[in-house]
Amino acid sequence: MDAQAHAQPTKARAGLILDQPFFGALALRLKLVEDSTTKTLAVNGKVIKYNPDFIKTMSLLLTKSALAHEVMHCVFDHMGRLSEREPKRWNHAGDYVINQTLEDAGFEIGESWLHSSAFKGMSTDDIYNQLPPDPPGDSQDELEPGDSDPAQRAAEQREWQIATAQAASAAKALGKLPGALERFVDEMLKPKVDWRERLRRFIDQASKNDFSWRRLNRRALSQDVMLPGLFSESCGKIQSWIDTSGSIDQHTLNVFGSEITAVIDEVRPEETEVGYCDAEINHIDTFKDNEPPQFNMHGGGG
Repeated sequence: MDAQAHAQPTKARAGLILDQPFFGALALRLKLVEDSTTKTLAVNGKVIKYNPDFIKTMSLLLTKSALAHEVMHCVFDHMGRLSEREPKRWNHAGDYVINQTLEDAGFEIGESWLHSSAFKGMSTDDIYNQLPPDPPGDSQDELEPGDSDPAQRAAEQREWQIATAQAASAAKALGKLPGALERFVDEMLKPKVDWRERLRRFIDQASKNDFSWRRLNRRALSQDVMLPGLFSESCGKIQSWIDTSGSIDQHTLNVFGSEITAVIDEVRPEETEVGYCDAEINHIDTFKDNEPPQFNMHGGGG
């Protein structure tokens, strides 16, 4: 082992723990491994490989940035999400996202590192779709594939999510969690609920207005007791409101309409009212039993 080369990332990681504890805590999860076959740096979610000759050409500040860069590949799960994508193109897209994140967090960015303000605010997937099949420029690192076993890969991803949340919480307590990363972590940890599933569940519960032996009470069945469950062939009047503000296009309106139509077909209401609103109520349509609903844009303001 090249002692001088090994000292460089070791010192850089120690510096991250003091100056950027979010990145430092996560960097400790990655073992530093010297590898002369690696051109620059490489990461696979478990280790960071570094070329000893390359690492000795970097300043300490830039080495800290490089380690933080490898950490973010793991946080974003770029290895696990590679799938059938072109590796070089996917790595480039991830680099653009990460380097912008690091710059916003106050890190020094190398002159040759992939960075463009044109991609600011975009996701890795969006940037990947905009890049050509063989994008110009060189990445400062390599992405090595993660575990080939899907179950193991999913477990590692969950571990990184938990570690990311813990690192963010500790850094925030110290007042050293960059604002951009705080928003990212909050979004990553915020439970995502499919509004379609929530809508169906609400309608299903609201339409059960009578007891019937045709559908037994499942809670009672679990206790070996047979009781009738709430059930109804149809429901009364339902009212749906559609957001038609300026951010809603025709495609989104069609999605809203298809979900409302599916609800009508399922619960068969006696009457359906469909209202359209942006900053104010713009229009209300009423459809009687068995009358197919029609959906048209009304509004479009703020």
